[in-house]
Amino acid sequence: MRKSHSLILCISLIAIFFIGCVDHSSEISKIIEYIYTKESVKGITPPHAFTSDGCSGFPNGDWLECCVRHDLPYWIGGTREERANADLALKRCVSDKGHPVVAAIMHFGVRIGGIWWLPTPFRWGFGWDYPQSGPPGTVY
Repeated sequence: MRKSHSLILCISLIAIFFIGCVDHSSEISKIIEYIYTKESVKGITPPHAFTSDGCSGFPNGDWLECCVRHDLPYWIGGTREERANADLALKRCVSDKGHPVVAAIMHFGVRIGGIWWLPTPFRWGFGWDYPQSGPPGTVY
């Protein structure tokens, strides 16, 4: 019984890896266009245009739209509470698509990897010039 669980886990991890190797750029572009025009962006917007790479370092599965939606508040930046809310929304979205384990892994990843003070293209407030992490006057 344990060997079958290990086999299922290995096959699942390999499948997730290969899903991530597929080029999703045209799909991401369509989702960006849909989300950016549908979502209301309030207040001052960052000087750099909104962009998304999908699930930043994680395979783009059927949860791709969740990742692009998550990138919108990450682009805008703001307070630590807003970041925590954005990360929980990602976790809920992926879990609602039937992937609670993937959702937990992704949540852990964005909490660690999305911190504002790392000069990465997916950090909190990536629409602003580093090291700014949100609209002027916003304290993280």
